[in-house]
Amino acid sequence: MASHRIKFQSVALEVQPWKHPSGRDYWRAYYHHPTTGKRLSITRAKLADAKRDTLEKAIELARGTVDFNSLPLDTLHRIKRLLDVDPGLELADEYLVWRSKRKPQKLLGEALDEFIAAKEANRGRSAQNVKTLKSRLSILDPLRDRIISEVKVSDLLIPASLAPRTRKNVRGSIVTFFRWCQDREYLPHGEKTAAERIEKPISQRKIPDTYTPEELAILLGAVSPKFLPWLACGAFAGIRTDEVYPMAQSDKTPLDWSDFHWSRSIIIMRPETDKNGHRRVIPILPALRHWLYPVRKKSGPLVSCLPSSGNEPETKRLGGLIGGWKPNALRHSFISYRAALVGLGQTAMEAGNSESEAKKSYNDAKGKDEARRWFGVRKCSQDGRDAMKRGASKRG
Repeated sequence: MASHRIKFQSVALEVQPWKHPSGRDYWRAYYHHPTTGKRLSITRAKLADAKRDTLEKAIELARGTVDFNSLPLDTLHRIKRLLDVDPGLELADEYLVWRSKRKPQKLLGEALDEFIAAKEANRGRSAQNVKTLKSRLSILDPLRDRIISEVKVSDLLIPASLAPRTRKNVRGSIVTFFRWCQDREYLPHGEKTAAERIEKPISQRKIPDTYTPEELAILLGAVSPKFLPWLACGAFAGIRTDEVYPMAQSDKTPLDWSDFHWSRSIIIMRPETDKNGHRRVIPILPALRHWLYPVRKKSGPLVSCLPSSGNEPETKRLGGLIGGWKPNALRHSFISYRAALVGLGQTAMEAGNSESEAKKSYNDAKGKDEARRWFGVRKCSQDGRDAMKRGASKRG
């Protein structure tokens, strides 16, 4: 027996033959309850009855009428309370109008694509921040087909397997995205977003990794000549590796020998080189002059490749001499030792950070005696280097 399609406006239901377990033949049409979403059915012995009742149900569904007999008891109680205070349902109509204006029907995926495109267009010369943002927000991909105003805190699950600091960063990126959606009126104003209601992960900042003056002497004594400018700039000026040699996908320009003004004892870092896009003035301290003035050039990049690249990375080779390479420890060390001599405020300006960020992320509270030894590291004989290597080996 063939099925029969019953249609009213946008609602179409199928009346299909159905056999009862007893063997008797019936006609059945399936539909979903408009409130609960539960799958229900209409079953009749005669086709005419099934078609008639199915049409009535299609009309009911199309017009939005409700079968009160099928509603849960708690829902009926809520409806009665509403009718008690608003018999004509005028307030309910006002609420529906207000809610429709307040809750835009924007898909999260569409908003996310617009957000990333906006960040791409305004990323400046560094692509790393946008790449990091994309990675963190990929956690929202399963919600792309959801209306963003209907996303709840319980939907925004940040994996517990991530480190506390990583979870905190992911939460921060989600909050940034949801606030952007508020500015675009994809979310209502004047209230906390679902992202802001995510509980903040508790994370403790670890003490930054630094090198000792003795380890620095070993590094400077063993570094390949082509990487000496990178090592000295990190240790004695706090210059970031990606400012000396930007990453391949970045359109930042590398630090150039022409940026060194030896007669004035300053480095003027151009905005197109600085990580944050600001002009930065860095003093050429005596230690930096000692190591770089003899190998200076009039112009050109300081290094021709990343020290961590290639089959035999320079960082790995140098790390083998002092018990392991510590990423970013040259810059961490500079800020910690320099702050001991001139204070954290001036040091943060030289390093291109805010004082609060330098205090949280880089300052290891070194003593002045340690700092003087750090900035007092000079070239020494091979015998001296061998002695320092032996001392480092014993400490390891």
